[in-house]
Parts: sequence; structure tokens; C-alpha cells
Amino acid sequence: MPTDSATRTVEVAAPFADVLATIRDVEGQVDWIPEILEAELLEVYEDDDLPATARFKASATVGTDEYTLSYEHTDNTMSWTMVEGRMQTGQEGCYTLVELDPQRTSVTYELTIHHNLPLPGFIRQRVINGLVGSTLDGLQQHFVAAV
Repeated sequence: MPTDSATRTVEVAAPFADVLATIRDVEGQVDWIPEILEAELLEVYEDDDLPATARFKASATVGTDEYTLSYEHTDNTMSWTMVEGRMQTGQEGCYTLVELDPQRTSVTYELTIHHNLPLPGFIRQRVINGLVGSTLDGLQQHFVAAV
């Protein structure tokens, strides 16, 4: 079973709290992640109302995928693992934020996808790098558009 991973860090021109709130608004991800077609928050943690599980429908190079993620949170991260999926056999990811100054935030996005797709490694790597890149580009543009 192939496993593909990518990591990228960008600077977002927005306050730390705003960026973290945007990332944690999983239903709002359809507005800034080009590949996300639908997002439904299924469950929140009772103690802090942060996302616990969510279901997604996303476009991919090889078709449309549907999957459910389970989330964990710290003061500066949101990480997840896949509970179930159609095309993927597993997924782990994490956003890690660092406040650079009151109006700039560094965001590192790590993504690992497990699947059974019979594609050459260089194509799979291009796909996952593209997913990570378009997600972070979308996040940056979300805050540019908000100004």
C-alpha cells in the first residue's frame, strides 16, 4: 500500500488567533481549500466546542473522494487521523502555527495519505505536493481577500 507525505510552511498575513480559528472552522474550509467540495462537522468536543469529527467530499486527480476525519487540538495545532474513507486507506495531518508578530503567523502543514492507487511514485508525489501547496495558498489568499 503506497504512502505519500508532504510538508510545507508559509507565512500568513493575519493574527495567530484568526488563522487558528479559520483552520478549525472545518465547514468553512470549502471557502479556501480548492479541493474540498463539501465539509460537514459531525461532532465537537463538549469542553471547548472544537471539532472532533467531520466528513468531507473532495476532488482529487483520480476522482472524487469521501472520508471522515477525527481531530485533536493543542494551543497551536490541529491534527487528524482518518476514521473511514472511500479511496484512501488512511490519512494523517497536522497544522502547526507559530505567531511571528501580532499580524503574521507561520503555518506548517504536514499531510500523509495511504491508498491503493496504482500510480508511479513521481506522480503520487506531485499530487500530494500539489494538495499541500493549494491548501496553504488558499489559506494565504483567504486572508488577502478578507482585507
